[in-house]
Amino acid sequence: MDQLVQFWEFAARLKAEPRRGWLKKLRLQRTESVADHSFALSLLCLFEGERRSYNVERLLKLALLHDLEEAITGDLTPEDKEARGENIAKAQKISAREQLISYFPLENQRSYRELWSELENERSREAQLVHELDKLELALQANEYAKGGIEATKLKEFYESSRTAIKDPKLRRILDDISSRN
Repeated sequence: MDQLVQFWEFAARLKAEPRRGWLKKLRLQRTESVADHSFALSLLCLFEGERRSYNVERLLKLALLHDLEEAITGDLTPEDKEARGENIAKAQKISAREQLISYFPLENQRSYRELWSELENERSREAQLVHELDKLELALQANEYAKGGIEATKLKEFYESSRTAIKDPKLRRILDDISSRN
């Protein structure tokens, strides 16, 4: 089977992988999938990257990679990682990345391994922005659930999680604005 098809089969799993934090805490019939989240994050990166004159190609690559290993590991909540053990969860994540990287052309594997490392260690302004926009997307999704009738008290921890991670003043103002609506 062609490597493109094999890679796609992994990536397509993200369409069916629910964001487990929403599922566990809100008990909704339909929650966003990891693919939904990654798409939304990619759009935020495109928009904000252009607005800030960042390297948009790099931002989009980082955004598309940021949860790709969840096609293999599943979407792990902080509680899941704690239950598995942080070291085991991290080793599973790294193993999943290596498996996915193996589908890329040999000449590109090193650069994608470096991108994943850059993202994990927030070694560039693009990686930092992806990390913060990832958390902003969480708050934006919480806001959507609030519009749909979910009680604000059930969403508080998601806004707080975002607030802890977002340091950028512009993004912080956006977060404060949307979280104050609920």
